[in-house]
Amino acid sequence: MSVNHSGRQKAVFIDRDGVIISLNPKDETHGFILKKDEVSILPGAKEALRKIKKKGYLLIVATNQPAVARGLIEEKEIEELHEFINEQLNGIIDAFYFCPHHPQMHSDVPPHAKKYRIACDCRKPSPGMILKAAKDFDIDLEKSWVIGDMASDVAMGKVAGCKTIMVKSAANKRIIISSQKFNPKTKPDFYATNLLDAERFI
Repeated sequence: MSVNHSGRQKAVFIDRDGVIISLNPKDETHGFILKKDEVSILPGAKEALRKIKKKGYLLIVATNQPAVARGLIEEKEIEELHEFINEQLNGIIDAFYFCPHHPQMHSDVPPHAKKYRIACDCRKPSPGMILKAAKDFDIDLEKSWVIGDMASDVAMGKVAGCKTIMVKSAANKRIIISSQKFNPKTKPDFYATNLLDAERFI
């Protein structure tokens, strides 16, 4: 898949869970956020987003949401959650993109969720969400950034030609943030403690 770098706008693509909002502490295995009352904006996130916006970047959330493929939540409910999250952020996010798929089929997958059990080009580390946003908003990916808390976020950004930042989160707390833990495809350009710390590199 080729990437067109002739776009006029620049963007910061940001992972959702563990970067903008907290993981669900009641869900020890996955941390899925399924309801509005489970949404908690992380400290410093609002300020970081405001600062990034002032620098002239579009703010685009790109998030894997395999809870849809598990049958735990519907796509429409994810969209409603994103509207709610943006309300909490004073509408600063320009767009939300999410992947509802999972590549593996299991015997306990509910019938209504089986259609989401496919290999797709939008699930991180594939760059599908970024490429769609680049087309929708005419984005210059070489001038854009990806901020996430997982190696898959970094890999997605690198494939798309963006600069990358990895932040610490509850999801990667067992990872020692050092070059020894990442190969060239998943080693970020910068490391940060949180989204507000990441903003200074942009």
